[in-house]
Amino acid sequence: MKYNILVTVIIPIYNAEKYLSRCIESILNQSLTSFEVILINDGSTDNSAEICNAYAAKDKRLRVLHLDNHGPGYARNIGLQNAKGKYIQFTDSDDTLPVNFLEAMLYRIEDENADLVVCGIKNVKNNNTINELTVKEELDDPKKMYIELFVNLLEKGLAYSPCNKLYRNDIIKSNNISFGTEFNIGEDAIFNLSYIKQSKRISFEESVFYEYHQNDGSLIHSYFQKKFEIQTLLYENLKKLVNEVSNTNSIESMYLYYQYEFAFVFINYYLPDCPMSSLDRKKMVSKIIQNELVQEVYEIPNRRSNLQKIIRILVRFKSVTIMDVFLRTFRRRYL
Repeated sequence: MKYNILVTVIIPIYNAEKYLSRCIESILNQSLTSFEVILINDGSTDNSAEICNAYAAKDKRLRVLHLDNHGPGYARNIGLQNAKGKYIQFTDSDDTLPVNFLEAMLYRIEDENADLVVCGIKNVKNNNTINELTVKEELDDPKKMYIELFVNLLEKGLAYSPCNKLYRNDIIKSNNISFGTEFNIGEDAIFNLSYIKQSKRISFEESVFYEYHQNDGSLIHSYFQKKFEIQTLLYENLKKLVNEVSNTNSIESMYLYYQYEFAFVFINYYLPDCPMSSLDRKKMVSKIIQNELVQEVYEIPNRRSNLQKIIRILVRFKSVTIMDVFLRTFRRRYL
């Protein structure tokens, strides 16, 4: 298929009026000029729709699609269905791209004939850089198999986000790869796991970073009802992928990563906005601890943090009451 546009940038938008202009301006200021932007207004109730329409009226590279609210996974899927670019990049409506981002990622994917390009992430708060998650180590060891590379990226927090990557549109379309729509979190992980299975070559771009802005009201710090089910599903999908390689280091790294994730699954049910009663919380803790996959994840020792060490011990001994006391104490002290 012949593409007249090099890159399609897909932006799902929901009530983002506070940050949306900053995001759009960072894309319009790109050094690369052959791109289109699909702004997907996912049923916003603020002024996001008006902001999108105003920008689209001024620049023909922008298209706006107005939808009823279905969540970011659904919105991205609509964007993919309408994308005309050879390559796909996803940006969240409250984040930004450095001026040479698209140009650098495009050069890397074409120069190395890659199926996927991954860059680092710069965490930003109040316009100040908090930290940078880099891909340097992956550049230093190009002989690793792609699944091992993916697990390494997982540990660094660079694997599941679709935003620090550049994809080939033809791979997405020919394999019917899409985002999950059942949950509002974790849908990007399913997409990346599906895409990575079809990838023969992964490349890394060290010169640019996707700029992730930490704003108030993030979903990360809010209670999510199906968090345990989502993480279990993601673990099962990743486990199938890793088992295809049977690499011991990758399997151990996967276990350690999901010990980290399941620690936050436990904490999720003790967040201040969790509506569960004390009895229901304890029942949920029991359900998680008794789960065979959770027990499997916590088989290997963890020396990474005191929190993860304590939770691992309590999981392995199936100490529901002590876990409940520990998490309630943790909530009073830290949440």
